[in-house]
Amino acid sequence: MREETERQFRELLEQHDREFLKSVTPSTERALREQEFDRRFHERTKDVIEPIMTKLRALMHDHGLQSEVIVTQRRTESDGKITPSSIAFEFRVLTDPETHGFPVTTPTLAFIADPANNNVLVYENSILPFLGGHVGVIDQCALDDLTGELVEKHLLAIAQKVLRGTGAS
Repeated sequence: MREETERQFRELLEQHDREFLKSVTPSTERALREQEFDRRFHERTKDVIEPIMTKLRALMHDHGLQSEVIVTQRRTESDGKITPSSIAFEFRVLTDPETHGFPVTTPTLAFIADPANNNVLVYENSILPFLGGHVGVIDQCALDDLTGELVEKHLLAIAQKVLRGTGAS
């Protein structure tokens, strides 16, 4: 594209942005911010989190253990309930009590988008029958601070709790 044409396009787009932003209500502005945060969260998920989770899933599979990586897009239900964007690693491992009829548990580590606070929440469910564990948010960070090292740290910590409790470690 010629430089002059590009300049004209930029001016036209900047004018459009100014006109569009004049008509944006606070709720629309919030929704646009949340949408942008979710877009960036999913980019980070694809680039940082998912490759690490996929590698751990393959390592577990090599040892005969099942797991799953679950990616969820933000959605609003008809009743107004919002399900946030997230990516979760589920340990699909049975413990000895579960093989004898006790309730099946699915230990999980999830990274959940929190656009209202401009954060990512780290959620853990490491409850195992007769062993206990933890359920709830264990960490939070800004989206730009979500690194591979942070993901690996939390995955390793929950894996140590869960796999020890299943007799698989």
